[in-house]
Amino acid sequence: MTIEFLINFAIQLLGAAAAAVLAYRSFQKRRIQLGAEPTLPQYFIRRSTYWTGIGLYCALMAALFCLLTWQWLPLEPLVTLIVSHLRAGSLVELLSGLDGNKLLPLIAAGTILFLIGWESAFNPLLILRDSIHDAFAIPTKAVEVYNALIKSRLSAVDDKIKGQIADRLLVQSVDAGDFDKAGATVEYKWAHNSLLFDRIQHYADQSSYRRLFSEPSLKWGEICISYNAMSEKVAVWKEAEPHYTKTVNLLKDLDRLSGLLCRLLAALVVFGSANENEIWATVKELGGNVHEARLKHTYKYLLIFAAATAFGVILGREVSVALHNVFLFPDKPLPHFSYTTLRWIAYSIAIYVLPIVLVFVLRSVAFRHQQEPADRYYGFYMAMMFVGFVVSTSISTFILELTFYHRDDFKFLDSFLDHARWGIMPALISGFVAYRMDAPASDAETLSQTTIAAALRFLAWGGIAVIFMLYATDDLALEKLNLRFTLVGTAFLVTGLLGAAARFKTAND
Repeated sequence: MTIEFLINFAIQLLGAAAAAVLAYRSFQKRRIQLGAEPTLPQYFIRRSTYWTGIGLYCALMAALFCLLTWQWLPLEPLVTLIVSHLRAGSLVELLSGLDGNKLLPLIAAGTILFLIGWESAFNPLLILRDSIHDAFAIPTKAVEVYNALIKSRLSAVDDKIKGQIADRLLVQSVDAGDFDKAGATVEYKWAHNSLLFDRIQHYADQSSYRRLFSEPSLKWGEICISYNAMSEKVAVWKEAEPHYTKTVNLLKDLDRLSGLLCRLLAALVVFGSANENEIWATVKELGGNVHEARLKHTYKYLLIFAAATAFGVILGREVSVALHNVFLFPDKPLPHFSYTTLRWIAYSIAIYVLPIVLVFVLRSVAFRHQQEPADRYYGFYMAMMFVGFVVSTSISTFILELTFYHRDDFKFLDSFLDHARWGIMPALISGFVAYRMDAPASDAETLSQTTIAAALRFLAWGGIAVIFMLYATDDLALEKLNLRFTLVGTAFLVTGLLGAAARFKTAND
């Protein structure tokens, strides 16, 4: 073991430790925006989960530094150069030997350490950091709970909970009819704040939540002072003559107090709940409108769609080839189990499953930012059809032009329009999958009902696929009639199985 190796190893170790420390600080710096107030995310997830996320990010950054300085741009030549010339005492030769190839790894190592700690929207490593945040659902539940509490309707709250509010008020300022007034009125906003404050007091009486109430960023002290002062202001406002300016200012103060209360309560609910069902049960008690089609284990659905596509291609092509060889052209048989099937599987997954993946992603984003809850979101379904059409047609354009037609240069727009026919069915399937997400299966549904419903969806979508594929393959030459027959038969199986597989269950199931 040479001295050069030991020095290089020590540099690697120190650099990896520095990368881990910088990653740790960067991970803790990220704040989520709840209303107008930034909030530290560690109060919205179990501590073990949060530290697992930190450990993963720190390990990834340390590994990235080691890979960069050991394999991709190794520092070993620079270390060897410096040690050998220092031994010989030839500093002049050392300076002359520091060319670009020796200094580039050192610059790269410094750059990666700078990027790990650089807080900027243009920093690519922060995208990875934020992705790990999202993967561990650190900000997601907090934002969903906060939005549900902000938009909650007091008319859905149990009367017993409403009756507890008056006992905590220093000045009687909430009347029974305030809970049913319009959401933009002073009376309703104050009743809403009183309900939230009463629920927070329930957590304040428990010692296990003490560190959240002592956290300065959650502003519990400011909330108490503002709430007590607001109680007197509302009581005075109710007794006085109507005044426009005073009413507007009071509404602004109530809205700010609502944001602080919902932020703290969201932290308490998420931090203190044992599981997701308990979170949403608490939100429902406070009148929050919880979206009923919240899916869990989405990766399982994506695997099912991918498997349905692959199985549909295999079965569809082999059945089509068998029918072709027996009934249509027995004198010109097509080969079974051709390697072409693998290419068809890859192509079908790309144009069908990838748009469905985007449906899951965009649905999650849209759900977090939705303003008003509804049973059906037809505008979103149409948008998903458009996204599915653009994505699948673009993929078809690149794959067919570069592999099937072997065109080295092509005009994308012209080719896109020419291959638009191949994006119709993936677009319809994308819209249907988005629709089915908001129509979850019922627990009362029996196995026979599930089977019949899946069979009907299979036949319906298979029939639609036949119609559109006959149109899409209408320009194929007569000598390619066997290809047209195989394409239509395969599309029938693939689309039918995707339609049958579009069955979802909610997170509460």
